Amino acid sequence: MNLQQFFSNQGYDISEKLNWDKYINLWDSWYKGKVRKFHNYYIYNGQRKVKMEKKSLQGAKKVSEDWADLIFNEKVTINLKNDADTKTLNEILKQNNATVVINQGFERSFALGTGALVVSVQDIEQDEEMNLLDVTNAKIKLEFVEGKKIIPLTWENGKIIECAFVTNKHKKGQNYIYIAMHVLDDNGNYIIKNYMFRGKYNSFVETNDKEKEGFLDKFETKSNIPWFAIIIPNICNNIDSETPFGISVYANAIDTLKSLDDAYDGLGNETNLGRRRVFIAEEMMSFDSGEQKMVFDPNDISVYRMPKGFNKDSMIEHDSSDLRTDKYASTVDYQLMLLSLKCGFGKERYKFDGASIQTATGVISENSDMFRTLKKHELIAENALVTIVKAIAYASTTFGNVDIKADEITIDFDDSIIEDKGAEQVRAQSEVGNGTRSKKSYMKNIRNMNDKQIKEELQEIQEEKMSNREALGFNESIDEE
Repeated sequence: MNLQQFFSNQGYDISEKLNWDKYINLWDSWYKGKVRKFHNYYIYNGQRKVKMEKKSLQGAKKVSEDWADLIFNEKVTINLKNDADTKTLNEILKQNNATVVINQGFERSFALGTGALVVSVQDIEQDEEMNLLDVTNAKIKLEFVEGKKIIPLTWENGKIIECAFVTNKHKKGQNYIYIAMHVLDDNGNYIIKNYMFRGKYNSFVETNDKEKEGFLDKFETKSNIPWFAIIIPNICNNIDSETPFGISVYANAIDTLKSLDDAYDGLGNETNLGRRRVFIAEEMMSFDSGEQKMVFDPNDISVYRMPKGFNKDSMIEHDSSDLRTDKYASTVDYQLMLLSLKCGFGKERYKFDGASIQTATGVISENSDMFRTLKKHELIAENALVTIVKAIAYASTTFGNVDIKADEITIDFDDSIIEDKGAEQVRAQSEVGNGTRSKKSYMKNIRNMNDKQIKEELQEIQEEKMSNREALGFNESIDEE
């Protein structure tokens, strides 16, 4: 059995996924930095083809990595209405190493066009006789699943409603395939159907090993809250507008990536190929004074073997020219500018220092292309994070050992690169001092405090003022600011 046969037996057509795989594989090869049909090539040296491997500047990896770091990093905060709920949520996220999982998830999602955060409950025991679930030792688990392992089952207007996630594990010399299908029941609530097979994606068989893992074949969430959140770059899919899959953040920059690596490879080869070139007569290439010994290395591409009949008065000739490293470096810089522009960073994100990509640092303008693109991507990111927080809160409350209310969820993204925080704070303090800005506004927008924290802080400030005035002998009341 293979994946297509399995889902066909379940009543699902996954041809959309199978047809889209070629794009995911292409973007993944650029993300890895080695595209077989592009980075492997040959040079003919007059005698034979010499296999070469083109150098890669890893532009696709850098682009994906930078967008992930801008969207979700350690400065991003997730807050709930109640401080206790926020603390409990953050503890669950910490246990799941969520900052790393989500950051790397965004990187892979932006590279391959699609990814997903998935919530599950681990260590649930089932009493089959009583048909009860023992959640005494239950733990909430957060995982990232990349686009290769995501199979949409139902979607509408580009939004995936039902989805399957296919993963594999290697244990004791055996490879296992896990399939989790998140589907809706007749009441509109999600059911997670779990399957376990032994083998590989293209050929697997059923196994009874799942009984050893406390495997639940069917898990009813009893809620319409999805336990998964799809991550895609907020870019219109210009390959297939009907598919639920997103496109890579560099999907429309493949030609630029090729030109970039061509220029970078040329720069690396210039000192070798641009040095003095030696042209060798065929008679001198084969033997050394009849000793049946090769004189020159046949794999040396700086030596060119001339055909028979070459003028013996010039058995060896040289060709020398000036190195063109400056021109190659300038070309690399130009291609980086194009890559930055095509991937939404504007023109000045990347520079080339002669060896590697350098990322521009400092404050960016709110009018810049990068600012607008970042805010656009944050819309998708916020929806995904809110969905996954709701799932964690519901799962931990219903099947876990803690109670979390997630009626109000606030995602505060890191905008330190967008504005000068120090300058903004000084300006805000000045506005409070001259009466053009309230203290509440300052605390909320500059210090990122919620309403409860602001109220407590203002009350404490007021109490301190009253205490100080009483110590100085002043008893009149002070109106609250």
